[in-house]
Amino acid sequence: MRFIDTAIPLFVGLSALAEAQDVDFGKVYSVKPQLKSASNTGSSTSSVNTASTASSIVSVLSSRHAATMVPSGSSSSSSQKSSSSAKASSSSKSSSSAKSSSASKSSAASSRQSSSSAQSSSSKLSSKSSSVKAPTTLSTQKATSSTKQSSSSTSSKTSSSSAAATNLCPAVNNKEITDSKGKVYTIKCSSDTNVGSFTSKSATNSYTDCMTICDTTSGCVAFSYVGGDNGSGSGTCWMKNSAGSAIAAGKNYVAGFLKSATVNKGKASVSSSKKSSSSSKMATSSKKASSSSAKVSTSVKKVTSTSSKQSTSTSPKSSSTKVKRATATTCSNPNSILYNYAPNPNTPTQFLVDSTLAALSAAQWYPPAGYSTSFTGQFGGLFAPNYLGYQQLSSYNTSACAAYCNARSDCNAFNIYFERTPLFIPDDSCPSPNAAATITCALYGSSVDASTATNIGQYRKDFMVVIQGSNGYNLNPAPASVSSFQGPNALDAVAYSSGIYLAQQYFSTYDVTQCSAACTAYTAKSKSTAQSNKASTYSPCNYFNVFNLTLNGQSQMMGCYLFSTSDAQNYDTYRTAKGSDGTVYNLTNSYGYALYPQDKGLTSVTWSAAPTGTGASCASLGKAGDALIDYNTVNYTLGCGYDVQYSNDIGNQTTPDFYSCFAICDSGAYPGCSGFAYLGNTCYFKNLTGSSRTPQLDNYNVDMAWLPASYAGFGASTVAATVTFTTTTIAWTGASTTTVTSINGLQGTIIVETPGKVTAATTTTYVTTAIESGTASTIATQTIAPTGTGKTGTVQVIYPTPATTCGNKGALAGLYSNTFSNLQGTTSYPAFKPESFKTKTPYAIQTASYMGEYNYLNTAPTVYGKALTYAQASVLTLNHVFYLFAGHGTGYYSINLPQADDITLVWIGQNALSGYTRANANMLQTYVQGTPTPVTLAFFLSANTYTPIRVIFGNGAEVGNFQMNMYAPDGTQILGSNAGTNTGMMNPDIVQFPCDTTLGGKFAAFGKET
Repeated sequence: MRFIDTAIPLFVGLSALAEAQDVDFGKVYSVKPQLKSASNTGSSTSSVNTASTASSIVSVLSSRHAATMVPSGSSSSSSQKSSSSAKASSSSKSSSSAKSSSASKSSAASSRQSSSSAQSSSSKLSSKSSSVKAPTTLSTQKATSSTKQSSSSTSSKTSSSSAAATNLCPAVNNKEITDSKGKVYTIKCSSDTNVGSFTSKSATNSYTDCMTICDTTSGCVAFSYVGGDNGSGSGTCWMKNSAGSAIAAGKNYVAGFLKSATVNKGKASVSSSKKSSSSSKMATSSKKASSSSAKVSTSVKKVTSTSSKQSTSTSPKSSSTKVKRATATTCSNPNSILYNYAPNPNTPTQFLVDSTLAALSAAQWYPPAGYSTSFTGQFGGLFAPNYLGYQQLSSYNTSACAAYCNARSDCNAFNIYFERTPLFIPDDSCPSPNAAATITCALYGSSVDASTATNIGQYRKDFMVVIQGSNGYNLNPAPASVSSFQGPNALDAVAYSSGIYLAQQYFSTYDVTQCSAACTAYTAKSKSTAQSNKASTYSPCNYFNVFNLTLNGQSQMMGCYLFSTSDAQNYDTYRTAKGSDGTVYNLTNSYGYALYPQDKGLTSVTWSAAPTGTGASCASLGKAGDALIDYNTVNYTLGCGYDVQYSNDIGNQTTPDFYSCFAICDSGAYPGCSGFAYLGNTCYFKNLTGSSRTPQLDNYNVDMAWLPASYAGFGASTVAATVTFTTTTIAWTGASTTTVTSINGLQGTIIVETPGKVTAATTTTYVTTAIESGTASTIATQTIAPTGTGKTGTVQVIYPTPATTCGNKGALAGLYSNTFSNLQGTTSYPAFKPESFKTKTPYAIQTASYMGEYNYLNTAPTVYGKALTYAQASVLTLNHVFYLFAGHGTGYYSINLPQADDITLVWIGQNALSGYTRANANMLQTYVQGTPTPVTLAFFLSANTYTPIRVIFGNGAEVGNFQMNMYAPDGTQILGSNAGTNTGMMNPDIVQFPCDTTLGGKFAAFGKET
């Protein structure tokens, strides 16, 4: 959205308005405000010497780091002395339910929430800004999987795969527990640690899994478990390479300290170590929250980034990367970096004074829709109560951060900032890697202010973390709802468009009923005049916008703009207003209300209100399968008691009843809307066009409706009646025989587990391995005991794989001669039209076991087993088709394109099968002279589903280079290409088509595509 720099006209002076409406504002309205000033929106900033502040922060952090490096035998008391203003807490991160569980990419619950209350008052910076509109929808679904796992235990040990009640909290608080590998941990119930994590992994059954994981994770000396109450159930294990201290947290937290590790005796007080939630679970019926009906299947979100796993080698055309990375020989555990920027020189001091970062944060002086600016330009993250977790963003976008907050009913504020982040996770062999800026969006359950922005950074090994551009925003209390109007809906700014604008009024108090009365009165007068003049139409008021006029941070009046149509909400682009006397005001607290249903403005038609209350429920309108013609004469099919999960949710909006969802879907407010689900006073709008998922009976009071012209509903797919089972017998470490049954589509598996030899655990070591095997419906964990004393045992994580009994392994690739060769010189290669290859027959069809291509000048490469001449390679086009099986559970899968020479396009979902064009590609990467521009795309899949994908690469001339990587939610690499070679990897989750055709149809033959 482009916001208007010029001021919206008030047509009269505010002083005249005040006099006319008997409002006494003294002389405040005659004061000219400084435009685009955070102070005029009520925010907190202060002008400081940035260079001096940066020097002070670096000095403080360096001193503290030096204090932790005191040699053995030296006095530690002097090294630990520092003023309270010099204390900075260890930052800590908490995973959100919208974030994929990529190992080691986020810190534990306390790693973004600081553990000291020290504040650096000099770390404030004055700033100004503009904003962009919040995204329509934002999925916040966390991927989880439950597995059945066998375990054994002895009287002296707690198995790492399950825990009896006596081994759960609070019974084990402050006790030493010995795990299955003989390691001893001190357990702290309802506790977190005050240090950040360096990796994370999933716990299947209880907190005791974290002990086993810590045992097999290099450098781990402590952990924080975040999951079920008292440490029971699945959760996340946050691994720590420094013990730190236990701090108070919720009863779903358990901290464990390896007995050989040194634990700080001084515990952080509860008041200075507010709890946070690593899991950040979302409410299913909260304001703007995603419910089960709001889960996304193959919808995608594009993020331009430098992938943490991309290759650093390049083709001869691009010999450098934008951010220098540490060498793989010393640093091997990459961090997740979504924002591709590093100051030059790449030092902590330069990061703090970098003008580019400062300008980006200063540009966000104006708050996003529904929020007010609390502070801007600070040099620290928040140490504030009710920390809820964080998200990493790909851009400094306050509206995107606000959308994460809006998705939670308990979120009331957020803090967004730049953090100096290591490209690789620091460890003993990689103590100080290169750095880049990441953008953190931290959420809070209570309001925030600059006084708590005291988390100035920390050290991770020898790497200094610092923060700049820290802005805070508080959620505004929403105004009241109004009878016969839908709303309030928070707007980014004030709406104005001359074509639909009707009138404006101003009131001394912020009372929306005054504006709704003005809207109703306008319609009545307009209709009466039309009838008197025997006219057939009149101009109704169908929408009004209320807002505050503020001057020097103080509200002067409530503005009320009237419009003829609800389209006004698409013109919310004005942030200032100018009176006829020249006074300029900021416009804040903007909310819109739409008449429902909309008045058509016809004198021959009597307007009647839509059904409300119990009469507006789905059950009152009909039953599942019934047809309904809504107020706008649009034909729907009712699905009372049903839902279609994981099917392209495109947005949600709070409404008073089920019937209200129809008009919003009809209005075009959510482009592509062809149905909706209703739960907890929220409409979840869906694009069901072409979906093969049938509505499923729902037990959570969800109702839905859809357009039969776009979606086949109950006839969307055919459910087969027969399930075929196979039986497998394996050995396990339990004391008795057990049977595990699982089903994947039409294929069932019965695993008979028989007892095996169990050896003493005191001299046993275990390693954890991942296996892609079988067609079970869940991710399983299996412990294989060693064959003798002192031998090594194995803990296997078994991921389901697709059926491959129908000759469907790998991906198909068609090889063509590029008919758009020698036209790549124009930026973005616009001449390349991938759809033109639909009817062309390839000169070769190969089965690919990786994705990628590379050819240098005058070289003749072999691509997917096909030997090419240099002439063929220099104008090569590759058309890949395959299905991705989501065997690594529900969550965000991602594709990373490190570079293209000359063009790569990707389609995910229905368009991959049919109808693909350049315009509807989900990913597009073209050659960039010099530094390549990586592109990353994440898409949400439900476990064990098949998703069609098409990838087309084109080389315009001479050197060609195509690289592609794909990752599962847990960070496992599914696809990989080795830069500069025609080699790579592909795991079994890539198939040409599902053996069960009800799960996905075959791609059309090359040359016969549509």
